[in-house]
Amino acid sequence: MAGGVGTRFWPESRERKPKQLLDVLSPGISLVQATLARTKQFAAIEDTIIVTGEAQRAELERQLPEVPKENIISEPFGRNTAPCIALGARLLKERIGEDGIMAVLPADHIIRSENEFARLMKLGARLAHETRNLVTVGIHPTRPETGFGYIQLDDEHLPSRSQLPDFSEFELRDVFRVKRFAEKPDIDTARRFVESGDFLWNSGMFLWRIDAIEAALREFTPEIMQQIDTIPAASSPDFTTRLREAYSTIRGVSIDYGVMEHAPNVYVLRAGALGWSDVGSWDEVYRLSEKDLENNVLMGAHVIARNTKGSLAISRTSRLVALYGVSDLVVVETDDAILITRRDQAQGVRDVVDYLKRHQMSEYL
Repeated sequence: MAGGVGTRFWPESRERKPKQLLDVLSPGISLVQATLARTKQFAAIEDTIIVTGEAQRAELERQLPEVPKENIISEPFGRNTAPCIALGARLLKERIGEDGIMAVLPADHIIRSENEFARLMKLGARLAHETRNLVTVGIHPTRPETGFGYIQLDDEHLPSRSQLPDFSEFELRDVFRVKRFAEKPDIDTARRFVESGDFLWNSGMFLWRIDAIEAALREFTPEIMQQIDTIPAASSPDFTTRLREAYSTIRGVSIDYGVMEHAPNVYVLRAGALGWSDVGSWDEVYRLSEKDLENNVLMGAHVIARNTKGSLAISRTSRLVALYGVSDLVVVETDDAILITRRDQAQGVRDVVDYLKRHQMSEYL
């Protein structure tokens, strides 16, 4: 899934080049390029479908030349993750059949341990195939976080070898039934979740048989599947026209809210050593980056900081950016805009983007 607009990474993130197309932490390697590289451990390029927005397609094709152009699908309108996944399932079914396993991966996450990621994907694929249940991945929380949804583990109904005889005890230690999904909490609720020990961060990664997710979508979001059913095969000359017609009326809803919160047959894999982050804000870039002796992160050839602590400063231009006598700031300079905010307010950068939209300042979007 590569269609996000990345508003919290303005001014670097723009409509034609949002977060997933930026090299925010690895110079020269964008987040979507890193995601594709990880999937090569368990999926063939020809069976990899990338769903994006029309504005990002050209840049995606430039960054991912090894992906067949027909495998990059442009949604005419953003409709959240449930329609995106329904469309992806339809396209994969044409290629690998309804009993094939579908992995759903956001294109804008960071995962440090690629070997552990591949192990979890293969474990989840086996679990999804043998049980026909829906499988998601939860991340062991390291702090109370209000920017993530949470998954509560069902400790009273742990799967056993008698239920899953082909899984070892080592593998079963990371497999749980889902008790419930929880929306992004306030800080006090997030603290309770973490202290309880039975909640995981919701990573937004899923594995399932294609027929299983289609059945769940038909049960819980039938109006979405009614529209998806009108779309012909991707090879049809009418595909683009019918896709636009379907998306013009389709209901936008997340897969969590539309399906996962209602489905009774959901497993979660507990991931504790992935080195995972959804890189949700400039503050997260700061948290993940190597710091100098004053706990600053400075990116760019012409950035200096004096008498400054705990700040992130990025310059993509030849102009000098100097910080003096400040702390805990984010400063991002591009060719046409400068962002200055406190690190603890970095999640609110999307409000700036909303302001620009309301005032028709499209040249900055």
